Amino acid sequence: MHRPLLTAGAIWRIADLLRGALQPDEYGPVILAFTVLRRMEQARTRPAAGLAGVAQAVDGLATFETLLARLPRSVQSIMTQLDVRALAHRLAQAELLDAVAAHFAALDLAPAHYGTEGMARLFEELVHHFTTSRGTGVHYTPPEVTDLMVDLVFATDTVPTRHDLYDPAAGTGALLGRAADRLQARGMEIRLFGQELGQQSCALCRADLLLRGQSPAQITQGNTLTEDGHGKRHFARMLANPPFGLDWRNIRSAIQAEHARGPVGRFPAGLPRLSDGSMLFMQHLLAKMRSPRHGGSRVGVVTHAGALSGGGAESGESAIRRYLVEHDLIDAIIALPMGMFVNTGIATYVWILDNHKPAARQGRVRLIDASFLWRRAMRSSGEKRREMTPGHLSAIMEACMAGAEMDVVLHEGEDGAAEHWDMLAADAPQEKAPCHDPDAPVTEVAKPPVPNDQDTPFDGGDGIDWPSSSRRVGFSRIVAGRDFLYRSLVVERPVHDDAPTRTVFLTDMAQDPHAWFASMIRPHDAEARLDMARAQVGCAISFPRYFHRPAPHRPVEEIVRDLHHSMDRLAALMPDMTGKKQAE
Repeated sequence: MHRPLLTAGAIWRIADLLRGALQPDEYGPVILAFTVLRRMEQARTRPAAGLAGVAQAVDGLATFETLLARLPRSVQSIMTQLDVRALAHRLAQAELLDAVAAHFAALDLAPAHYGTEGMARLFEELVHHFTTSRGTGVHYTPPEVTDLMVDLVFATDTVPTRHDLYDPAAGTGALLGRAADRLQARGMEIRLFGQELGQQSCALCRADLLLRGQSPAQITQGNTLTEDGHGKRHFARMLANPPFGLDWRNIRSAIQAEHARGPVGRFPAGLPRLSDGSMLFMQHLLAKMRSPRHGGSRVGVVTHAGALSGGGAESGESAIRRYLVEHDLIDAIIALPMGMFVNTGIATYVWILDNHKPAARQGRVRLIDASFLWRRAMRSSGEKRREMTPGHLSAIMEACMAGAEMDVVLHEGEDGAAEHWDMLAADAPQEKAPCHDPDAPVTEVAKPPVPNDQDTPFDGGDGIDWPSSSRRVGFSRIVAGRDFLYRSLVVERPVHDDAPTRTVFLTDMAQDPHAWFASMIRPHDAEARLDMARAQVGCAISFPRYFHRPAPHRPVEEIVRDLHHSMDRLAALMPDMTGKKQAE
C-alpha cells in the first residue's frame, strides 16, 4: 500500500478536514496526539489494530476510548493534558473521527524506517508548525540562537560525555529538542529535564521526550517561580529563554517569602520590578547550579536590554546584577541583532553564566557585540525579520574563545546586513585575518589587510578592490566585572522655608566620594551637603560604553564648502530679491 511521505506538511494536511469541526488552535493537539498514538502502536513488538481499528469500527468513539485506556500511564497523562477525549467526542459528533484515525493509520512511523532521532525531528517540525499557525512565538527560540547557546554552554566539553540538560521555561520543548539533536550529532549523551507552566505546552514537551526514548516525567508542570518541580536536583548544563515582561503581581507573596529565606532561598539577590519577572528565572537558574567542587555549571539564558541596565542603583535589577558580578558568575554576554524573534522586535542578549570559571577568565566578563551579524530572513514571521548563519555563529565562538579583544573589518550590503568581515585583535595593526562570509566554507581565503583607522574607507591589496563602505568596528571586549559597579551619591541643598532639594550623581567606584564632592560640588555651592546615608552601590552593564564609535568629524574646509554651496542655491531661488537690492 502506498504511504504518504513522512513530512510535517503531509501529516498537517489533515487540518483541511478539521476545519469547521474544531477551532484552529485545536488542530495542533489533535494532530500531535494522533502522531504520538501512531508512533507508539508501531513501536510495539506486537502491534494491535490501533487507529486502523478505530477507523473501521462501528462505534469508533468506544474503540478509541478502549485504545486510550490501554496506554501506559505516562502516555495517558499526555493525552489528558492535550484534552484528547473531549476532542475525540467532538470529532465523532461531526462524523470525522474515523477519517482522522484512517489518515494517521496510513502513516508509516515505524522505528525500523525512522529512528528515535528522525522521529524527534519530525515531531519538532510539527510543534513548530503548530505554534506558528497559532500566531504566537511565546515558547519559540530561533534555531540559530539555540545553536549559539548550545555551542557556548558546551564549549568546554569533550566527547564522549554525558549531561543532564535543564530548561525552567521549557515551552513545547523546541529549545531542548534542538539542543539534544545538536549535541547528539557530536557524540554526546544528553538527558532532557524541564518545567513548563502551560498544560498543553507541557504535554507537547513530554510527548517529544517520549518520542526520543526518554521519560516524559522529566518534564514537570507548574509555575517554576513558585514551585521548583525538580526539588533538590542540580544541573551542570542549563538553557532558558524565559518570557519577557512577565508580571508576577499575582504570585508576589510566594516570591517575597522565598526571597526572605536569604541565601538558602532561590531569590537571595533581590526582586525585580513587578511588571517583569525575567530576572527571577535567572536567579532560579543560579540556585540550580552544581557547586564548583562538583564541577560547577554553565548556563545560557536569553534576556532583553532591561536585564543589563534597567533600574537605578536601589532597584532589584541592579542588586541582581551586582550579585552576579560580586560572585563572578558572568562569563560572557552577547548582543544579538534586532528582529531575531517571532514575538518581539526589541534588543535581545545571550548571557553565559559560569560558577567555575578557569583562572584566566576569573574576574572578567567578555562582551560580544554581534548586532551587525545578520542577514535578511528567508521568510519573515511575526516580528522576525533577520536571521544568523553558521558563519555568524562561528565568528562569535571564535571571539568568545580568543584570549584577546577582537575587532572586525565589516562590509555591509545595501540593506545593512553583514556581507563580509575580517576578524583581528583589537590592539593589533590590521594585517591579514581569516575571512568570514555568512555562506562561505570555513577554508575561505583571507582577505587583504586594511588600515588601522576606525570607520575609515579602504582599498584592498592583492588585486582585490574593497568597497568604500567597509569599516572597522569593535566586536569583543574583555571587561573587569567590578567596572560595572558604580556609586550613586546624593547631594542635598537646603531651601529656606521648604524641604531640601536632592540631586543624584553617579560616580566611578574608584572615586572617593568625599574627594569627588570637595572638587566637583563644594567650590560651586558652599551650602551643598553630601548625604552619605543615602549613598548606594549600583551595577549596570552598558554596551555603548565599550562599543560606541562616534562618526569622525568632517573637515572644516568641507563644511565651509557646503555652506557656500547652500548660500548660492538660496540666492538662485530668490532672483527678484537680489535684483531689488541691487536697484536700491
